[in-house]
Amino acid sequence: MTSIPRLLRWAAVPTIVLLAGCGGGGPGPQPPPPPPVGCAAPTSISLSVGGHTVVDPGASNGCIRFPSVASGGADQEYLVAMVSGSGLVTSTGVSSGYTLKASSGASAAPPPAVGPLPVGQAVRPVDDAVRFHQNLRRREAELAADPSLRVPLAVAPIAAVPPVLGSQRTFSVCSNLQCTAFTQVAAEARYVGTKAAVYLDLTVPGGDNLTQGDLNELGQTFDQWLYPIDQTAFGSESDIDGNNVIVILLTDAVNALTPDCSNGRILGFFWGGDLLTSTGSNRGEVFYGMVPSPATAGCTIATRRNTMDRLKPTMIHELQHMISFNQHVLVSGGTTGEVAWLNEGLSHFAEELGGRLIPASECQGFVSCRSQYSSANLFDAYEYLEDSEAHFLVFPSASVGTLPERGAAWLFVRWLADHWGTDSLGTNVTRSLVQTSLTGATNVQLVTGAPFATLVAEWLLAVWTDDLPGFTPLNVRISYKSWGFRAVFLANCCTQNAAFPRAWPADAALIVGPFTRSGTLRGGSGKHYQVIQPGGAQVLDLTLARDAAGNPLDPSVAARVSVIRIR
Repeated sequence: MTSIPRLLRWAAVPTIVLLAGCGGGGPGPQPPPPPPVGCAAPTSISLSVGGHTVVDPGASNGCIRFPSVASGGADQEYLVAMVSGSGLVTSTGVSSGYTLKASSGASAAPPPAVGPLPVGQAVRPVDDAVRFHQNLRRREAELAADPSLRVPLAVAPIAAVPPVLGSQRTFSVCSNLQCTAFTQVAAEARYVGTKAAVYLDLTVPGGDNLTQGDLNELGQTFDQWLYPIDQTAFGSESDIDGNNVIVILLTDAVNALTPDCSNGRILGFFWGGDLLTSTGSNRGEVFYGMVPSPATAGCTIATRRNTMDRLKPTMIHELQHMISFNQHVLVSGGTTGEVAWLNEGLSHFAEELGGRLIPASECQGFVSCRSQYSSANLFDAYEYLEDSEAHFLVFPSASVGTLPERGAAWLFVRWLADHWGTDSLGTNVTRSLVQTSLTGATNVQLVTGAPFATLVAEWLLAVWTDDLPGFTPLNVRISYKSWGFRAVFLANCCTQNAAFPRAWPADAALIVGPFTRSGTLRGGSGKHYQVIQPGGAQVLDLTLARDAAGNPLDPSVAARVSVIRIR
């Protein structure tokens, strides 16, 4: 891997100039200036290179002190993450403004003050596909809270045998983005395997239609790879209709949910209402998928091959949702499914497992199965890291996350699996997270035995320092075991038509002396800063408050400051 020069790696604010420090030449030793005024009872940072700490600013009047550096001594560099450690899910998300100030004693050559920096870029609007899945998860939670809707297993409405190849059946399919209305779809069983029963709508539009070979390929991929991977990683699905298979219904009713694709396209979905006795329920395990359709001005994913290539990652993602609903609600008796941020993180983790475990021979037309199954996660993670402060990890209950927030959720679940896993993939962690009635931060805390706020603070350090050339943290948790993100982004950037515009997406605000910046803490997420103490610098105090007037932070955001010494 090509190393990134050290100064470029951290020089995130191009308008800041580091002035060369003068030597300590003078008439002799001079008494140090007094420490900064107005920072009472700070938490003092004393770290070896590679060491880290997590500080609760509420316990130190919001003040953290970095040590002075002897005249002529080597520069000291720290990565600092300002984090909201709140795992609370609310309708709008936990968030609060903050102001960070840095003040220091005189140094040999004090750098200029840095004014407030821009707070984030515009967030991509939510498209129809994301909005539809928001509605599904929200509606599932409402239905799961009603015990009268649980399906009595003894009176399952479908015969307790696998469907017969060539038999026909009528399904109810969501016909609006709220899934409050349904259309009836007649379909034929075209493939019946060990776990998959692939049904094709009898009235799909003409054109580049799926062939019998396509349907066999889809069913065999599910039986041989997708189902075993998800079952190992998360547990078993329900079988409330007693037929021992999962129905894969391919229908243009899915296409009709986003008819012109001008605001996103729904590729496929699972709906928990099918496992209850709610209106529109098919009282069985069903995955709904799109079919090829004639191209329109806004729809380009219309060919047979594109449809097949996209259905497979979608199925492994949605199967996790199906298993999760069964384990949380039907098996463990929970009154709700897993909260959206963790539920989506686990489903994106399922996509990654597909990329890791399915052999390349199954992913013709792609560079690798990682490209087919996992590349979307890397794009989402890149967007999150471009401006982590603008996004939640613990996103609001009224959302299933923007794409950057889904990237954050995948990054977090992957990190948990890396460090609490007992196998190479960490699937013991994901099984424990799914096979429970607990949800969200409480669920994560039980599985890891660590406070959620501490986990988030360490994770945000790990995201940045993973694969950092020339650096090794003293604690392996401040890294990823399974990825080298810098190497991946670097290998796919910076040329015409490259996937990524920069070798590393994240910018850190540079602090080398007096400094003020206002920002926003959002649940489970935060902002990175780079602190440099040059030779001859006196102590540097960082003061974190809710506003410029110095009012204390809102306790609900569970603010934490994580610090790791880089050099």
